[in-house]
Amino acid sequence: MQYNATPFPIDPGIGPTTTDASMWLEKQSESVRRVTRIDARGRLVQEPVVEDGAWVDPTARLIGGMIIGAGCYLGPFAVIRLDEKPTPEPLVIGPGSNVQDCAVIHSTTQRIGSRVIVAHQAIVHGAIVEDDVTIYIQAVVDGGGAVIGRGAFLHQGCYVGKGVRVPPGRYVGPGRKILTQAEADALGPVPEALLHVREHVLESNDAHVRRYLSLRSAGE
Repeated sequence: MQYNATPFPIDPGIGPTTTDASMWLEKQSESVRRVTRIDARGRLVQEPVVEDGAWVDPTARLIGGMIIGAGCYLGPFAVIRLDEKPTPEPLVIGPGSNVQDCAVIHSTTQRIGSRVIVAHQAIVHGAIVEDDVTIYIQAVVDGGGAVIGRGAFLHQGCYVGKGVRVPPGRYVGPGRKILTQAEADALGPVPEALLHVREHVLESNDAHVRRYLSLRSAGE
């Protein structure tokens, strides 16, 4: 299947020849080699790798080096743009995660865990998101070393500021701004009712993946 993918050139500060590029690439990690190639002009470029069993909507936009894990769902007009990474290591989105309609992942983000929900119009800008996190509709994570701990739930329209680490299993309520580490450390646990909401969303997106892949297979 063809994805709306754009290769992005990288400059690791090596010599100008294809031989230089080849030697550099041979020394890199397996994940870097998976997303990096030498183009016809001899430049090192990185581009998306979508693993079997994932679904990427044709309108989603993928720019630069990333690995989309099996069972992931990328919805209509989602954007993942990796043109400011400080290292050649790719963004890895773990199995079973979903990035929904018009959501944006940008900048220095290098890890989105497994079973993560990045809901409609949410923004993750240069943060680490651990497993089982929910970033709900129009929530914003503003990077600068921010970490969203495993199982945290960021509700609709909330904001987590630069460098803030939300502890595992904590809850940020609708529209709330978490600007300091002290505020993050004082957060309470995720309400039980929202854990059920989260499971429903994951089940729905898993069903979308299976249906779309089935339709694609039927059309081949």
